[in-house]
Amino acid sequence: MLSKYWVAVKWRRCSFHMLFFSVAVLAGSLESFSQDPSSPYELLTLWAGTLPIIFSAPHGGRQSVAGANVRRGVGVAQFTTERDHNTDELAEKTAEKLEVRLGAKPFLLVANFERKYLDLNRSPERAYESAEAKFHYDTYHSALRVAQDRVRREWGSGLLLDIHGQSAQHDTIYRGTNNGKTVMSLIRRFGVEAIIGPQSIFSRLEERGYKVLPPTAAPHKEDRYAGGYIVQTYGSHQPSGIDAIQLEFGAKLRARANLERTATDLAEAIAVFTQAYLPLMKSPPGIETMSPP
Repeated sequence: MLSKYWVAVKWRRCSFHMLFFSVAVLAGSLESFSQDPSSPYELLTLWAGTLPIIFSAPHGGRQSVAGANVRRGVGVAQFTTERDHNTDELAEKTAEKLEVRLGAKPFLLVANFERKYLDLNRSPERAYESAEAKFHYDTYHSALRVAQDRVRREWGSGLLLDIHGQSAQHDTIYRGTNNGKTVMSLIRRFGVEAIIGPQSIFSRLEERGYKVLPPTAAPHKEDRYAGGYIVQTYGSHQPSGIDAIQLEFGAKLRARANLERTATDLAEAIAVFTQAYLPLMKSPPGIETMSPP
């Protein structure tokens, strides 16, 4: 049996009832249920968390989507089918280390399917080209919305970290907040120090020797990787959003030989940020109830 806070959903091309049931497990009781570990259809991994932090890893998957066509991207700007190698493992390792550090588990959503079938960091009309892929797109974003709503309801505020890989600079981490737009609530409450100050995630990473762009020493504009569809959709500039940051890791930092160190240092940086800027105690219960997505 899986632990009470873990939900691993192994997807087939299945009915809406399965979608409703699986997302409801994340949203509601968190009861354990087992899955066949030999199933070849493990396409989505969910953790229901006990921290106001959500990790999203949409581009590291390696599995095929049964019945789905490989995307051709005709007429789609900035089209790519490349995998962000090892970002799925980086997100999961970081989440595990953060749980050890803080004694509570973050939410985690990992897509285990290949980006060539669908791109979760794009709007629906640019993300997929077949009905089979649409189902998994809708499932991921439904689960992400449920996690976001739960963080808002139970803690009042929280942080979404969208984990990606980039090939522009192999030893660099790019920050993406749409130049502060997707973290409007965080900046309003604590100022820009929460993004570039000594207890920020990026300042802590710089202290550990990582190259961060834009650097925290000056409020440079986020030019290259300013934040994609996920942070733009779920960021705190949206009426129902929470603060959201896209992190783009260079290939060297995602290499298997370096994954352990990168995850350890990232978890430590997030832990320091969490203790400074996030509510670790849940908000008093209100009258709002969770509705299915």
